[in-house]
Amino acid sequence: MENTFVLLILFIVFMIVFLVILVMNKAQSQNRLAEIQEIELIKKSQVLNFLPEMQCSDNNNLDPDCYDLIKIQKFKDYAVTDTEYYHSMLGYIRIEIEQFDPSPDVTTPPEKWEVYDFKPEKEAGEKAIQFPVLLRDVVDNSDYFGIIYLKIYK
Repeated sequence: MENTFVLLILFIVFMIVFLVILVMNKAQSQNRLAEIQEIELIKKSQVLNFLPEMQCSDNNNLDPDCYDLIKIQKFKDYAVTDTEYYHSMLGYIRIEIEQFDPSPDVTTPPEKWEVYDFKPEKEAGEKAIQFPVLLRDVVDNSDYFGIIYLKIYK
Protein backbone atom coordinates (compact mmCIF):
# COMPACT_ATOMS: atom_id res chain seq x y z
CA MET A 1 0.00 0.00 0.00
CA GLU A 2 2.88 2.34 0.81
CA ASN A 3 4.39 1.75 -2.62
CA THR A 4 1.09 2.67 -4.26
CA PHE A 5 0.88 5.96 -2.34
CA VAL A 6 4.50 6.79 -3.17
CA LEU A 7 3.85 6.12 -6.85
CA LEU A 8 0.64 8.17 -6.75
CA ILE A 9 2.40 11.12 -5.09
CA LEU A 10 5.28 10.93 -7.59
CA PHE A 11 2.77 10.82 -10.44
CA ILE A 12 0.98 13.94 -9.07
CA VAL A 13 4.29 15.78 -8.61
CA PHE A 14 5.36 14.93 -12.16
CA MET A 15 2.01 16.10 -13.51
CA ILE A 16 2.30 19.43 -11.65
CA VAL A 17 5.86 19.93 -12.94
CA PHE A 18 4.71 19.07 -16.46
CA LEU A 19 1.83 21.60 -16.26
CA VAL A 20 4.13 24.34 -14.94
CA ILE A 21 6.59 23.74 -17.78
CA LEU A 22 3.75 23.74 -20.31
CA VAL A 23 2.38 27.07 -19.03
CA MET A 24 5.85 28.62 -19.03
CA ASN A 25 6.49 27.49 -22.63
CA LYS A 26 3.16 28.92 -23.73
CA ALA A 27 3.92 32.30 -22.12
CA GLN A 28 7.39 32.27 -23.68
CA SER A 29 6.01 31.53 -27.15
CA GLN A 30 3.46 34.36 -26.82
CA ASN A 31 6.25 36.77 -25.88
CA ARG A 32 8.29 35.57 -28.85
CA LEU A 33 5.30 36.03 -31.16
CA ALA A 34 4.84 39.60 -29.90
CA GLU A 35 8.53 40.29 -30.55
CA ILE A 36 8.28 38.90 -34.08
CA GLN A 37 5.27 41.12 -34.80
CA GLU A 38 7.12 44.20 -33.54
CA ILE A 39 10.15 43.32 -35.67
CA GLU A 40 7.82 42.92 -38.67
CA LEU A 41 6.39 46.37 -37.97
CA ILE A 42 9.86 47.90 -37.89
CA LYS A 43 10.81 46.09 -41.12
CA LYS A 44 7.72 47.47 -42.88
CA SER A 45 8.52 50.98 -41.70
CA GLN A 46 12.05 50.63 -43.07
CA VAL A 47 10.71 49.40 -46.41
CA LEU A 48 8.47 52.44 -46.48
CA ASN A 49 11.41 54.72 -45.69
CA PHE A 50 13.28 53.50 -48.76
CA LEU A 51 10.51 53.54 -51.35
CA PRO A 52 11.78 55.83 -54.10
CA GLU A 53 8.16 56.19 -55.28
CA MET A 54 7.50 58.63 -52.42
CA GLN A 55 10.88 59.91 -51.26
CA CYS A 56 12.25 63.36 -51.89
CA SER A 57 15.17 63.47 -54.27
CA ASP A 58 17.61 66.14 -55.23
CA ASN A 59 19.96 65.36 -58.14
CA ASN A 60 19.27 61.62 -57.69
CA ASN A 61 20.15 61.79 -54.00
CA LEU A 62 17.33 60.26 -51.99
CA ASP A 63 16.59 61.94 -48.70
CA PRO A 64 15.44 59.52 -45.97
CA ASP A 65 12.52 60.61 -43.82
CA CYS A 66 11.44 63.09 -46.47
CA TYR A 67 8.42 62.51 -48.67
CA ASP A 68 7.39 64.42 -51.77
CA LEU A 69 3.70 65.40 -51.75
CA ILE A 70 3.33 65.04 -55.52
CA LYS A 71 4.93 61.59 -55.46
CA ILE A 72 2.62 60.58 -52.61
CA GLN A 73 -0.43 61.46 -54.70
CA LYS A 74 0.90 59.54 -57.71
CA PHE A 75 1.86 56.56 -55.55
CA LYS A 76 -1.63 56.54 -54.09
CA ASP A 77 -3.14 56.37 -57.58
CA TYR A 78 -0.64 53.82 -58.88
CA ALA A 79 -0.76 51.50 -55.84
CA VAL A 80 -4.45 50.89 -56.50
CA THR A 81 -3.75 49.59 -60.00
CA ASP A 82 -0.61 47.54 -59.23
CA THR A 83 -1.64 45.88 -55.98
CA GLU A 84 0.24 42.61 -56.55
CA TYR A 85 3.70 44.23 -56.62
CA TYR A 86 3.15 46.41 -53.56
CA HIS A 87 1.36 43.65 -51.66
CA SER A 88 4.35 41.36 -52.12
CA MET A 89 6.62 44.10 -50.76
CA LEU A 90 4.43 45.66 -48.05
CA GLY A 91 1.97 42.90 -47.14
CA TYR A 92 -1.23 43.59 -45.24
CA ILE A 93 -0.67 47.17 -44.25
CA ARG A 94 -2.34 50.57 -44.04
CA ILE A 95 -0.39 53.77 -44.60
CA GLU A 96 -1.80 57.18 -43.69
CA ILE A 97 0.07 60.46 -43.88
CA GLU A 98 -0.99 63.58 -42.03
CA GLN A 99 0.40 67.00 -42.95
CA PHE A 100 0.72 69.82 -40.42
CA ASP A 101 1.53 73.40 -41.31
CA PRO A 102 3.84 74.79 -38.61
CA SER A 103 2.94 78.39 -39.39
CA PRO A 104 1.09 80.11 -36.51
CA ASP A 105 -1.21 81.89 -38.98
CA VAL A 106 -2.77 78.65 -40.20
CA THR A 107 -6.10 77.73 -38.62
CA THR A 108 -7.15 75.00 -41.05
CA PRO A 109 -7.15 71.40 -39.84
CA PRO A 110 -4.27 69.20 -40.99
CA GLU A 111 -4.62 67.31 -44.25
CA LYS A 112 -4.70 63.52 -44.07
CA TRP A 113 -4.25 61.00 -46.89
CA GLU A 114 -4.83 57.29 -46.91
CA VAL A 115 -1.98 56.27 -49.19
CA TYR A 116 -2.23 52.48 -49.13
CA ASP A 117 -4.64 50.05 -47.50
CA PHE A 118 -4.58 46.31 -48.10
CA LYS A 119 -6.68 44.40 -45.57
CA PRO A 120 -6.72 40.63 -45.16
CA GLU A 121 -9.97 38.75 -45.48
CA LYS A 122 -9.92 37.85 -41.80
CA GLU A 123 -8.68 40.57 -39.52
CA ALA A 124 -7.21 39.43 -36.22
CA GLY A 125 -6.10 42.81 -34.90
CA GLU A 126 -3.41 45.26 -35.87
CA LYS A 127 -0.16 46.75 -34.68
CA ALA A 128 0.44 50.44 -35.22
CA ILE A 129 3.40 52.76 -35.28
CA GLN A 130 3.74 56.42 -36.09
CA PHE A 131 6.81 58.42 -36.91
CA PRO A 132 7.51 62.02 -37.91
CA VAL A 133 8.68 62.90 -41.40
CA LEU A 134 9.35 65.92 -43.55
CA LEU A 135 6.81 66.55 -46.31
CA ARG A 136 8.08 68.61 -49.22
CA ASP A 137 5.91 70.46 -51.70
CA VAL A 138 8.17 71.14 -54.70
CA VAL A 139 5.54 73.26 -56.45
CA ASP A 140 5.33 75.81 -53.62
CA ASN A 141 8.92 75.14 -52.55
CA SER A 142 7.82 74.63 -48.95
CA ASP A 143 8.32 72.01 -46.28
CA TYR A 144 5.77 70.71 -43.82
CA PHE A 145 5.82 68.56 -40.75
CA GLY A 146 4.11 65.23 -41.24
CA ILE A 147 3.30 62.05 -39.39
CA ILE A 148 3.06 58.63 -40.99
CA TYR A 149 0.61 56.24 -39.37
CA LEU A 150 1.56 52.67 -40.21
CA LYS A 151 -0.80 49.84 -39.27
CA ILE A 152 0.03 46.21 -39.90
CA TYR A 153 -2.88 43.80 -39.93
CA LYS A 154 -2.39 40.43 -38.28
